[in-house]
Amino acid sequence: MRSWDGEATMWGAVLLLAGLAVAGFGTHEAVIQHRLRREGIRVGGLVVRHRVDSGKDGPVRFAMVEFVDAQGSRHTFQARSSGVKGLRVGGGVPVRYLPDDPKRARIDLTRRLTGDVAFPFAVGVLFSVIGIWLLATGR
Repeated sequence: MRSWDGEATMWGAVLLLAGLAVAGFGTHEAVIQHRLRREGIRVGGLVVRHRVDSGKDGPVRFAMVEFVDAQGSRHTFQARSSGVKGLRVGGGVPVRYLPDDPKRARIDLTRRLTGDVAFPFAVGVLFSVIGIWLLATGR
């Protein structure tokens, strides 16, 4: 019985720490998006290609977006979240970027912005709650 208590404690601690880290990523993204809304410049971008990564459930596609900043410099960035539905190559997309840091540009679509914050935050909270439960109950 003792080894199970130790395993539960270990997994509880791992889940709690992982949950806090993942929720931290969601919080960090929320801070960036808040700054983009306050200080960012909105411009038109162009989906130039789809980057394909191999995921455990098959290929995962990310939109690669190009935009020109106020100084005329061209920048390309990868969308933070996967999925390219509605983001066809050659199609326009709104972009918001910080004048002092165009590398932090984001596709300025509410569903994308919300998902980039909500998903990691929700997963982080779920992991943290499970970790706390395991630590509290010793199960």
